[in-house]
Amino acid sequence: MCGIAGLITPPGLPVDIESLKAMRDVLTHRGPDDNGYWVTENRGANIGFAHQRLSILDHEGGYQPMVRADKQVAVVFNGQIYNHVELRSELLDLGHEFKSDHSDTEVLLHGYAQWGPELLPKLNGMFAFAALDKNRNTLCLARGPMGQKPLYVATKDFFHGAQDAKPFLAFSSELQSLTQHPQANPQISPLSVSRFLAFDFVPDPDCIYQNVYKVPPGHHVMLDLNQGLPDDPGLTTTPYWDLCFGSVAQPTDYPGRLELLRQTLAASIQKRMVADVPLGVFLSGGIDSSLVAALATEFTDKLQTFSIAFEDPSYDESNYAQDVANHLGTQHHVERLNEKNLLDVFPTIADHLSEPFADHSVVPTYLLSQFCRKHVTVALGGDGGDELFLGYPTFVAEKAAQWIKTMGILSPNILGTLGTGVAKLIPVSHDNMPLGFKLQQFSGGLLHKDPLQRHQRFLTGMDASTLGPLIQQTSPEQAFLPLQELTAQAQSVGARDVYDTLTYGYSKTYLSAGVLQKVDRASMAVSLETRAPMMDKDFVRLALSFQNQEKLKGTQTKAILKDAAEPLLPSHIIHRPKKGFGMPVASWLGGPLRPMVEDLFTPDKLEIDGILNAKTIQKMAQEHFNKKRNHRKTLWAVLMYQWWRHRVHPKGSGKLSS
Repeated sequence: MCGIAGLITPPGLPVDIESLKAMRDVLTHRGPDDNGYWVTENRGANIGFAHQRLSILDHEGGYQPMVRADKQVAVVFNGQIYNHVELRSELLDLGHEFKSDHSDTEVLLHGYAQWGPELLPKLNGMFAFAALDKNRNTLCLARGPMGQKPLYVATKDFFHGAQDAKPFLAFSSELQSLTQHPQANPQISPLSVSRFLAFDFVPDPDCIYQNVYKVPPGHHVMLDLNQGLPDDPGLTTTPYWDLCFGSVAQPTDYPGRLELLRQTLAASIQKRMVADVPLGVFLSGGIDSSLVAALATEFTDKLQTFSIAFEDPSYDESNYAQDVANHLGTQHHVERLNEKNLLDVFPTIADHLSEPFADHSVVPTYLLSQFCRKHVTVALGGDGGDELFLGYPTFVAEKAAQWIKTMGILSPNILGTLGTGVAKLIPVSHDNMPLGFKLQQFSGGLLHKDPLQRHQRFLTGMDASTLGPLIQQTSPEQAFLPLQELTAQAQSVGARDVYDTLTYGYSKTYLSAGVLQKVDRASMAVSLETRAPMMDKDFVRLALSFQNQEKLKGTQTKAILKDAAEPLLPSHIIHRPKKGFGMPVASWLGGPLRPMVEDLFTPDKLEIDGILNAKTIQKMAQEHFNKKRNHRKTLWAVLMYQWWRHRVHPKGSGKLSS
């Protein structure tokens, strides 16, 4: 895995090499093994590429930025192309000559020379790259289908100075790289702050800064340099791949579908076990990571697995991971953590997040990555199973909502109002997921007819009514506009029912901008490459072709995936209740983190930009401290924003700290 950066400047303004190197050097943690840069003058623009390398494949032949022998095509690339062997063979037949033995970067280089942007649908992998094609005189910026690798793009209005004396565009793997340019002038976007509070992250294509965008998964940006650099400071992205429902033919018998699922996932895992460095598997003891580990043992008899254990038994799953490791015969590694470990590392993690990020499971994810990196350079994980196979409790809640609607005794809206009232009467607890908190989230969701709005309330407790009191500058309804767009997009790609619509929405928000970016930031902070076999394009298409009745049977989530795992894993692992990387956030806020909360929640700090409403937030904090209400979700999100605002983006600095 790597870090990439680049600058595009107008004719007559050479690329500032020192600025380009500064943008690159701040990405060293993503690729400490090597680095490079390349600049060129071109018709219509000047181009500079920079790269930090984590060597995984072809240590000798994968140096970047990579330029073809004829100097007509150059690429800078972050990620892995898993079908590079097949593409290399095809390109050899077309007459291309390769210098390296098995570099996937060189396959990308020659593939782009051959096909241009038509290469993108052919790629099966996780990636973000830039490609300059002097023959076509175009520049392409592309991000992989599911969004595992980030790609930030800053337009010219992000920079200050005279129009003809500043970069037209800059791109990078991380936001703090863009702010290293001396002309960077980062300005916080009030709309993005409201969307962060609504989603727990800033959804694609938005960025916490104005005039910076994230290229959405499965999209690319194309600049035709023959036309010169456009005046429009915005960014136009074009899709080349999307989720699609019901597109894969399946066996008519259920056992045949189970076998196809196992075979397709095994093939994906086999591709991701190709590396010139040590490799292991994250093993939580849940169904997804356990199934990945089980199938991985088919391709090696020396599989290493990794998990972390917590001293607090209510959060500890290490016994399940150990059971799986014993069953599979893996070389298992466990690191035991206490509350102090988690809290001490918090500032380090927060500094690596680029943007505000409120998923507290990033803390154990970072610690697991750090522990794993002591032994291996590549780790496989089970990310994506919950979104593709209806694995979250919120999907069971959706089934309950549908049942309530069908019964018609009381409307969901009335029941939601009643449930919200009852939740307030239940004694407040700061334990993990207490009854009152669950009822509060579920009842609030029932107030919404739109399924994606309903699930946003299930997940974060946020809708226009709960977000409005927290913010001052923007309309709360604007924060949720992406959900309306996703509902329409889901229909355009063949969504068959409400669960397909939800799967599409979760994949485009919670998975791509939440889960996958969490894993990228946490793992790359310690120079660990993570690979997600369930994010393989072929496996995703297959998963989205199964009927939702086979995924959610009664209240059993991920049913078909669990049935496929029956021959491979112990029954008590397959059918145990779901439990994620939970953290005692509610008790932390009123305990060891309370001094931080009180310091960052003063009126002058909360309202420094005129975006947040200090009065409402301070009231919620006092209710939480006094155990009158459990506001853990909202307070944690606000705390994460305040931490980012006052540590990573201090007032008047103009730069992110590195």
